[in-house]
Amino acid sequence: MKVAFTTLGCRTNQHDTAEMQSLLEKEGYSIVKSSETADIYVINTCTVTARSDYSSRLAVKKSLAINENATVVFTGCYAQLNPEDSAKIEGLDIILGNADKLKIADVLKTKLKKNSLKKESGLAEIHMSDIHADREFQTLPVTQFQGRSKAFIKVQTGCDESCSFCTVVRARGSSVSDTRENILDNVRHSINGGYKEITLTGINLGTWGMDFHAKKTFSSLVEDIANLNGNFRVRLSSINPMEIDDHLIELVAQHEKICPHLHIPLQSGDTEILSKMNRNYNTNQYENIVHRASQSITPLGLGADVIVGFPGESEVSFERTRKLIEGLPFSYLHIFSYSPRAGTEAYNFKSNIKNTIKKERNLTLSNLVKKKANLFYKSFIGKKVTVLIEDRKQADGLLKGHSEHYIPVRIDARGALQNQLIPVLITEVKNNELIGCLES
Repeated sequence: MKVAFTTLGCRTNQHDTAEMQSLLEKEGYSIVKSSETADIYVINTCTVTARSDYSSRLAVKKSLAINENATVVFTGCYAQLNPEDSAKIEGLDIILGNADKLKIADVLKTKLKKNSLKKESGLAEIHMSDIHADREFQTLPVTQFQGRSKAFIKVQTGCDESCSFCTVVRARGSSVSDTRENILDNVRHSINGGYKEITLTGINLGTWGMDFHAKKTFSSLVEDIANLNGNFRVRLSSINPMEIDDHLIELVAQHEKICPHLHIPLQSGDTEILSKMNRNYNTNQYENIVHRASQSITPLGLGADVIVGFPGESEVSFERTRKLIEGLPFSYLHIFSYSPRAGTEAYNFKSNIKNTIKKERNLTLSNLVKKKANLFYKSFIGKKVTVLIEDRKQADGLLKGHSEHYIPVRIDARGALQNQLIPVLITEVKNNELIGCLES
């Protein structure tokens, strides 16, 4: 039987998808692309914003448009937080909670024994364990990820913070870490499988090891991974500012296998708004961490998440955010217009911002970061970067990949270079990408 996966949201979801794929492959299922005809479609959902919710529901319709008789499985954070509502979605057959994803093979096997994967009528079948119950970290070695060049290694899941806008704690539970030994084994497994980029993921990545009886630092884990043998590089996914210690900055700056790239969520450049968000830092602390990082890591690919239009964000508050972003060396931003999420503290906040103002502020920051990114990109003209070739020839005849700084690069080159780390000389900036060539 053929199974297709659609993955929305974070890199942790991408790792979860890879785990489910591995489980089903062991059971004899064939994994196909989400655009292909399949017997089973698995939608790994996200619920960060209202748009994410919509995209998760839309994925069900798109799957059934390909094969109206297919079995559809709904899992991930949207499914976790809205199981009863999800069960009413037309054409949906099975709902798996976040703590139940690794049961997918057993659930399908039970359904097959009943000679039907499709529900006969009524609501979808719900499999939902208590995400807040005490649990051990569960993971398994992964043989295939969506794409051949990058491996996503989940080292931690859950979060103990209480951000007023966020649904993650309810969707993922409290923070729990994988063991150092198991993580290193999983990384070795990926390296031996030919992956050239190892991305470390987690819901609150930098808190890895804080739940151990004898607490460990995330930076010590990164060092152990980077010191493994093999031709690969290490990339960190999003890490909160207060989890970035001097040792981690030193590692990113000096270790040749660690990408000079950090994604440090900001959310707001106004301390009062950060306080209403229940973030555990203020703007001075954030600015200090970024300055320390950018002074040591040269050049640094720097990204952040920013929310515009949070309840109570005045023109003065927004201007502080804009000014802070203007003064820091960001190469990209993920900008979100605030979306009220039921069940969060901020859902009941007053002083809501009009959607038209949110759009204006979003556009202002988008235009600002485009200019900053363009200047950053131009600084690489005439210099060499290392590119992981991710795709074969594009329509324009160029290969595509990302530099160590997380900059998209297109390369004029011949040969089968996919999934290789290649030195590339940058010649120009075009359409928000670097253009380069192999040195002769």
